[in-house]
Amino acid sequence: MKVLFEDSGFPLLDYELLLEEIDYKNLLKPSVMPFTELPSEEYLLKIMKVVERLQERFVSLVVVGMGGSSRGAKALHQAVGKENSRLFFLDNIDPDLLSKVLKQIDWDKTAFAFISKSGKTLETVSLMNVILEELVRRELPVAERVVFVGDRGNPFNKLADELGAPFLEIPKEIGGRFSVFTAVGLLPAYFAGYNVTRFLEGAYKLLETPLSAFYLAASKYLHYKSGRDISIVMPYSTYMNEFTEWYAQLWAESLGKDGQGQTPLKAIGTSSQHSILQLFVDGPDDKFYQLFFVNSRTSDVKLPDEAKVLPYIGGKTLGEVMRAEFEGTLYALRQKNRPVVRFELSRLSEYQMGYLFMAYMVAVVVMAKLMGVNPYGQPAVEIGKRYARELLEEGRDGGLSQ
Repeated sequence: MKVLFEDSGFPLLDYELLLEEIDYKNLLKPSVMPFTELPSEEYLLKIMKVVERLQERFVSLVVVGMGGSSRGAKALHQAVGKENSRLFFLDNIDPDLLSKVLKQIDWDKTAFAFISKSGKTLETVSLMNVILEELVRRELPVAERVVFVGDRGNPFNKLADELGAPFLEIPKEIGGRFSVFTAVGLLPAYFAGYNVTRFLEGAYKLLETPLSAFYLAASKYLHYKSGRDISIVMPYSTYMNEFTEWYAQLWAESLGKDGQGQTPLKAIGTSSQHSILQLFVDGPDDKFYQLFFVNSRTSDVKLPDEAKVLPYIGGKTLGEVMRAEFEGTLYALRQKNRPVVRFELSRLSEYQMGYLFMAYMVAVVVMAKLMGVNPYGQPAVEIGKRYARELLEEGRDGGLSQ
């Protein structure tokens, strides 16, 4: 993994001076960043024991969880597994999504993981009730095919005990969007057969050499203070789309507080070049750009030596065409002096994704420190949650139904 700052708009010395102001070397510790305390061997063994029991009977796992309870695992699954059929995700209460997934699965060979830090997430609890009822209707033993993940002592913990089902704990000090290196992300990763050791090694590598994450935060902050309050993340890979979803939650929920915040905006190369690139290059200069390129792919396709219509692509691979498109976007942004940080990934792997997850979690906490906001919690989200609960308790629809 290479993180390149030559087009970021400020000299590295500016980043170092800014970081010295917040004593950045003392930020990288569990008391400030709880997620940097990666799981112990004992914790990993507990997860593996549950997974081994599930794998004895089941070939698929449905992960039921909202936001940070599923996005990290879903991003890893898409990037590394190219969405193989071992994992399914219910990360929205949309009835059409539920119907589609429940029709796809083989109920006799499918297990379910219900993930909620609080154990009271409305959408997760609603979907869980539907699934548990269906298991009973089908006369399928519940305890052997479900697992619950959450804070110790929460309602999921109690329900797991009642059912005789396994429960895996999320460390209390680690919030949902920072939980990809806990059972939240590792349970699905183990079940799908991903190399969790390499995933954690990627995270450890960032922690050993964290300067790129610190520089990223400093660069984004200086541009934020200069009026660039939109943060673009644009990987040139279809299989990093879910990573952009994970990033959007991390950046928005952690920093969008007290009237402040840097709005995350997602794009995918090359498809987004045909929709939003015009705005990036020739629109308002209010954006900070993060471009990602994957240098080695699982497969590539060579074009005919004598290509029709566009002779200059003859004999090239699609990977080479994509690289040229990436360089073209970078060139266009440079011409307009747009600030860009570039990520060069050797390939999409567990190691690379572990590094990226940790880099951005460290960066967002440093950014929050610079901004003077608390990166943990999402108090404004609770406003809507409380109102939704009131509507459901009172049997009202909020006046929206016609």
